[in-house]
Amino acid sequence: MPRALVAMLRSPRDFLWRFKFEELKNLVIAARYEIIGEILQTRGSPHPATLFGKGKVLEIKKIIEETDADVVITYNVLKSIQKVNLEMEFQRQVLDRYDLTLQIFAENATDTVSKLQIELASIQKEIPYVRIVTSLIHFRDRPFIRAGGEYGWSPKVAELRRRMKRLKEEIQKYRENKIRQIMERKEKGFTISCIVGYYNAGKTTLFNALTGENKPVSDRPFTTLSSKYSRFMGLRNILLVDTIGFVIDLDPRIIKSFEINVDDMRYSDMLILTLDASDPPEWFNIKSESVINLLRDIGALVHNKPLIIALNKIDRLSDKVDLETRRNSLENILDKLEVNKDLVEIVPISAKKSIGLDKLVLSINKMYKKIR
Repeated sequence: MPRALVAMLRSPRDFLWRFKFEELKNLVIAARYEIIGEILQTRGSPHPATLFGKGKVLEIKKIIEETDADVVITYNVLKSIQKVNLEMEFQRQVLDRYDLTLQIFAENATDTVSKLQIELASIQKEIPYVRIVTSLIHFRDRPFIRAGGEYGWSPKVAELRRRMKRLKEEIQKYRENKIRQIMERKEKGFTISCIVGYYNAGKTTLFNALTGENKPVSDRPFTTLSSKYSRFMGLRNILLVDTIGFVIDLDPRIIKSFEINVDDMRYSDMLILTLDASDPPEWFNIKSESVINLLRDIGALVHNKPLIIALNKIDRLSDKVDLETRRNSLENILDKLEVNKDLVEIVPISAKKSIGLDKLVLSINKMYKKIR
């Protein structure tokens, strides 16, 4: 198992850094790395060349030598020049949260479309990195950690650009076909309800409970990459869709690469937002607000679209006060974001324990009648 140092540069004003850093470590473990050290630095702004300050870079280099770490993984998404400079300094591979997320995606991808989208997202980030490495080898005559000589790098950018163009064309064909299928389902009288939320919120467990399906469920993140449609057991004219999960601070480039999955959310008639009610209050609040904003940004949550919020995993809460705290927080967030509350229902459930599912079905039926 590769040995990893995990690192984060945090802003002095980022009061949620502990939760973010814990999420990074969860992703690192999910990607099958062994965490052998943690590095944190508080700094007003990132160093343009190396992210961390000079002293911290030297400290990390010393830790690498002492622990013989294989890789350094940062929470912060690195600019290409930062990634190159850090790899030159450490003589180790350096990954950021973007790279790590795609690694987990790639491990879980089983269908052609997901693999194409992952490859596109990887290439889009790789091109500027390769250009800098090529200039180091070719123009400055400097060795590099992954150098295979000038011959190995010089033609690579052009090759990547050609591959990226082909990928975009191929993905666009799949996308057009997906949208056509969605429209055909709607023409046949189906209402499409999309289950959305962060990874590990219990979306697939809820999907299975409402459809009778048996999709694999795992504690590991991003086990659902390709959208799955199935008929709702209670209401035969409703199709439920299980979709890819979100992660905090999701890079817009990854979202752009997964347009096919986003289309399932955009073209749905109703959203079922699944939230983990057992998250710590601060983390619950930031996830709730972030995901609602993200759904708006990608065009999935519009003013006239019903939003059912499934407060999942309530069986893990200690008492009713905790549940009321989560509900009140949600009400405040909805007010703050000016969400149309006439089309919002909040339903506490436990998909795993089958608690509150009858009330959730009633809410779905209620919203279904409103939009028919």
